[in-house]
Amino acid sequence: AARDHADALGPNAARVSDVWRAKQLEYTWIYTRIDRRRGFVTPPFREVTLQSLHYALKVCGLDVALAPPLLGSYQALEAFAEVLTTLRRLKAGGAKLAILSNADTDMLDDLVANAGLDGVIEHLISASAAGTFKPAPEVYALVTEVYGCDPAAITFLSSNRWDIAGAKAFGFETVWVNRAGLPDEYPGLTADRTIPDLEGLLS
Repeated sequence: AARDHADALGPNAARVSDVWRAKQLEYTWIYTRIDRRRGFVTPPFREVTLQSLHYALKVCGLDVALAPPLLGSYQALEAFAEVLTTLRRLKAGGAKLAILSNADTDMLDDLVANAGLDGVIEHLISASAAGTFKPAPEVYALVTEVYGCDPAAITFLSSNRWDIAGAKAFGFETVWVNRAGLPDEYPGLTADRTIPDLEGLLS
């Protein structure tokens, strides 16, 4: 999204992107740990995304008026080149495909449609149904509720190593899509497989 608006963001474009994502994750992790019995209501992911973008723009000395077009691009992210072909092949082979995301349901609808994944993904599962965010176990449990199965029957993929750790702790079989070639972390919660992109699922 920041790349789409690099001219408006200027030399701080990469920093805006990095801070935006870091704060987005930080806010979800903090909200996950706040005791909701005291009346706190977890905000929608849309609000978390806006809060983190506003912070990123401010800390980079930019006008928050830049937020709406950035959010527009965020809602229209393209899938990586191999995603659609790989998922179609998996589906043709009998795989049942779902997305589990912190994003709100309508955000997921827009993203899936924009990526051309309509008809490929069987279920869009939003963490909002659990009232919290990943890596809370209640969120991963949404998948086993939808499919009526034990955690071990699910193969969970993510490019986020923290998400793999949370899913592994819940009992999923895990596949880390390590596109950036990052070093491993979270000892004791190691991914069952590591692949560079989704085509690794076909081997």
